[in-house]
Amino acid sequence: MSAHSATVRADERRTAGTDATRERILHAAREVVARKGKRAATTREIAEVAGVNETTLFRHFGTKEKLLFELVEYCCPSTSIDEYTVSLRGSVESDLMTIGNFLMERLWNMRDMVRWSMVEDDYETNVYGSATWRPQNAVREALVAFMASRVERGEIVGNPEDLAAVFGSMIFAHVMGRQKYPDVRFYADQEYGLRMYIQIFLNGSRSK
Repeated sequence: MSAHSATVRADERRTAGTDATRERILHAAREVVARKGKRAATTREIAEVAGVNETTLFRHFGTKEKLLFELVEYCCPSTSIDEYTVSLRGSVESDLMTIGNFLMERLWNMRDMVRWSMVEDDYETNVYGSATWRPQNAVREALVAFMASRVERGEIVGNPEDLAAVFGSMIFAHVMGRQKYPDVRFYADQEYGLRMYIQIFLNGSRSK
């Protein structure tokens, strides 16, 4: 093996090790914040859960605020919903089912992070206020684009932003209700509940 090849492989191993450490810290941050909230979570406890020292955490992320910001980006990639909406070419009902199922699963799997966004508003503003990207904005923009395309085709009528807000709010409310009423069929049976939402939504917005 040449000296150059050995150097390249050593660099690759260091990069892989760095990535693995960052992922451990991010997973630990999510676990601790889910239990204690953003404000009460400490970098010391996050580092302990990740199995690293606090110095390592700061070397990778700099500050607690930067760590939390990267955690949101890591757990809520902005491209994920776009992949589901830009290529949809079915009926409006079937495409809304696809989008609705995707959003319900995503929100359910991120319900701990959803709780973050509903408390400590001042912290949200201070940490994320200067960001140009937020997960809720990515979802909203994708929904608006989808609704706009269907309005343009004449399949539904209304303001795309309003339609996106109504449909997105239905999905959000369902996920919150699922936590509160797990034994109620409307919430426990995702397909059943989603079909009812779509029926109600289209009856109010479908082109006559």
